Amino acid sequence: MSSLFGINNVSFPSASQGMNSNAGLPKGDRLAISRLDPRHFAGSTPAREAAEGTGSLSFENAMLKALDGVNAMQVDSSNATELMMTDPEAIDVHDVTIAMAKANMSLNITRTVLSRVVQAWRDLINTR
Repeated sequence: MSSLFGINNVSFPSASQGMNSNAGLPKGDRLAISRLDPRHFAGSTPAREAAEGTGSLSFENAMLKALDGVNAMQVDSSNATELMMTDPEAIDVHDVTIAMAKANMSLNITRTVLSRVVQAWRDLINTR
């Protein structure tokens, strides 16, 4: 066992085995691949999902998460506007304007996405 390019536990064939020796290798066109470094196979794995705590998202969960973000922007905008009305010195007018623009844009994007999802569903239903 040695290190290759910073990856530990890499084994090389010994001189007694020789480079052309097929001892221990599977026959045919299939070769077992072992994962020696967690950085290999960058795709989603159960270990990575457990470490990140995300798991796979369904369409429903992704939409609900997106709608929660839109709702949070709307609440931030409302809170900023309320703060500006009650204590004008506590918040800058530019921050209120930016919060309102973010909330408006997120709502417009959500409306567009949902209308396209509904239209796609109607197209699927009416396909003959």
